[in-house]
Order: sequence, then C-alpha cells, then structure tokens
Amino acid sequence: MRPGRQGERHSGDEQHPHGGDWLREIVFGLNDGLVTTLVFIMTVSAVAGAGSLVLIALSEIVAGGVSMALGGYLSARTEHDILQQRIATERTEIADEPAEERAELRRIYYDKGLRGQLLERVVAQLTANDDRWLNALLRDEHGVVEDDGAAPWQRGLQIGIAFVVGGIIPALPFLAGLPHPRPIAYALTALTALALGALKARYTLKGPIRAALEFLAIVTGGAVAGVAIGTLLHAV
Repeated sequence: MRPGRQGERHSGDEQHPHGGDWLREIVFGLNDGLVTTLVFIMTVSAVAGAGSLVLIALSEIVAGGVSMALGGYLSARTEHDILQQRIATERTEIADEPAEERAELRRIYYDKGLRGQLLERVVAQLTANDDRWLNALLRDEHGVVEDDGAAPWQRGLQIGIAFVVGGIIPALPFLAGLPHPRPIAYALTALTALALGALKARYTLKGPIRAALEFLAIVTGGAVAGVAIGTLLHAV
C-alpha cells in the first residue's frame, strides 16, 4: 500500500473526536446547576410566593455559581500543586539517585513486556535526556498524562458559569411568570439533560441514548425528591 493511500485510509478511519477534557467542568457545573436549582425550586415553590421565589432562586443560583467556581478553583489548584510536587521529587531523584531511577524505569518497561537488548536500548534512550527521563517516569509511574493547559482559575470559572447557566434553565418559567411553571421547569431541565448526555457520549464509550437517559434519570430523581419534600413542608 502506497504511503499516500495509507494516510488517506487512516484519515478516513478516524471517526471518534479527540479531546473532551473541557467537557468535565462543563458537565459538572451544568448538571449541578440543573439538578440543584430544579430541586430547590420544586421544594420552595410549594411554600413560597411567586415574587419571593424569584428572588430566592436568583440568590441561590448566584451563590451556587460562586461556590462552585471557588470549589473548582481549589480542586484544580490542589491537583496542580500535587503534580508540581511529584515533578520536583522525580527531578531531584534523577539527579541524586540516577541508578535507582534507572532501575525503576527498567522494571516498569520489563513489566510491559520488553526484554534483553530491546529493554536496555529503550531505557538508555529514555535516560539519555533528563527531560525525557522525567516525562517517562511521570507517565509510566504516576500515570500523568498531557494536561489540557487550562489554569486552575479558568477551570473554576468554567464550572461557575456552567452552574449559573444550568441554574437559570429551570428557573426560566418562574422568572417569566408562566402559568404552571413547575412542569415547564422540569421539561426544560429534562431536554437540557438529554442534550448534555448526548454531547457527553461523543467523548465517552457510552452511546448517546444511554448517556442521555442517565442524565434524565438523575434530573427526574431530583425533581421527584423536590416535589415530595415541598409537599411535606407545605403539609407541615
């Protein structure tokens, strides 16, 4: 097969999109905003007036968005700091204990199935350069893969904005003063959850129907719990 044809075949066979790291923060924030606000509205709408409900819902959405943004930032910052500590430790060990680190790398690739001269050539190639050596240890010993490049504050901001967007969706019927806002809020949330699940399926092993129904089940469970709690509070 000619190189050109092989390249064409490879390009044609590439059906699955790469990436999707950004989706983690978006899904986390959107899903939390959808479910939290829907449950909150379903619960409070049974005992609060329409005017006060709108103000309470907006306050809950804003406060939740800020809390989620700060939590996302702290989580990403902690992950970043741990990674930097691992990098510094491995870099020091390569400089101070090269024989031990070389033996560690040899054992890793031995477990991967390399033997004899091939194993020694691979280890020699990887340890010939300190940066290459460090990257090999981080990848094969600690499982560190290429980072998506997003700073902790960016990841926190993504989660916070996604929460606010997700929170506004079920609140829209109440903000617009529509009649029978609770079923409309659930319908909007359910449609968003289905779309979000289908989007998630593009970057996971799950099919779009299964992923969409999974999100729908979470939203429905939250809505049922909210209605039950609201009814109970109203009865009390």
